[in-house]
Amino acid sequence: MNSHLPISGSLAEFDFASILARVHGQALDGQLKIAAARSTKTLWLQDGCVAFAQSSLADDALGNFLLRRGVITPAQLEKSRGRMQKHNCRQGRALLEMGLLTPEQLWSEVSAQLRAIIFSLFTLRAGRYDIGRLLDNDRENIQLALPVPEAIIEGVRLIGDEEFIESRFEAGMALYPSPARALGAVALKPHEAHVLSLVVDAVPLEEVVAQSELLRLDTLKVLYALLKLDMICDRRLPARVPTPHALPSLPTTFTSFDEALQHYNPKFEYIYRVLSKEIGPVAHSILTDAITAVRESIPPCFQALEIRSDGRIDEKSVMKSVWYENFSENNSEFLRGLEEILYAEIYAVKRHLGKEHETLILKWIRNSDN
Repeated sequence: MNSHLPISGSLAEFDFASILARVHGQALDGQLKIAAARSTKTLWLQDGCVAFAQSSLADDALGNFLLRRGVITPAQLEKSRGRMQKHNCRQGRALLEMGLLTPEQLWSEVSAQLRAIIFSLFTLRAGRYDIGRLLDNDRENIQLALPVPEAIIEGVRLIGDEEFIESRFEAGMALYPSPARALGAVALKPHEAHVLSLVVDAVPLEEVVAQSELLRLDTLKVLYALLKLDMICDRRLPARVPTPHALPSLPTTFTSFDEALQHYNPKFEYIYRVLSKEIGPVAHSILTDAITAVRESIPPCFQALEIRSDGRIDEKSVMKSVWYENFSENNSEFLRGLEEILYAEIYAVKRHLGKEHETLILKWIRNSDN
């Protein structure tokens, strides 16, 4: 993904589609909680899919959902509620016992209810998101296996809020075919494939709208989905806030690429340990994503680098690219790349854990260099 996603934050900074996309891009499993003014809704994210959804709104409860869809009547809803209280059972069970739902209908309607909860989040403008540990959900036998990319495109297709869609785009925006892999395989409908075909290198947004066979709102909805799925991009790399404390100047006493890398690897390991202690196994994915975000600005020898399980850069993934290079001629470029990676990882810690942990790491680095 193009930027790191903090563990918690505001919907004013990341809209729901962006949060879903970035959680998926960072391969995070967990509970995504969205708290707005009137409700709290929670999604279970596991293995690249939305597995379950829960809402605090009474309107999102199964009985009210079925009432709106005309599956049951108000009288039947009230009767089922009485049965729930008497027998201490859930709504679906009560409706089955009353003969108002078949087993097939129960699974189908609950799946539709869960999707409705998910799709209701796409146009939220204000609220807070939090990503927490994935808790056991054994009581929920009816679960989804909705791939996140499919959830994104289906959710965007249902948006009818023109003002929200317009606000996702800036005047003068230019669009580009994405140089990166798409977020996941999704089946585009013919009209969506048509809009995608209009996005050529640096094409102005308004030119795509003018050329599209669709109405403006429908064209923008498709473009919004394509942007979230990384199928197109606007080529604006996220600005990384410079760390306020300068690191020590680049060492100049190294005699080889290997020696330089060995100097930096303890720093990378320390950063990983700090991050891993606070947020667990996702630390590895966060640091990998941090490096991916700056890959275009670091030397080519780092393009295939891999991070080991202890947070260190795997020597073989880098050294094989510079084995035949002259160290004296290329050391400055090599060190610049290591510094860029170091800054990216420190910034990832700052985004996820805050300035206190950033300061801790900078202090440790200074002391270790001394």
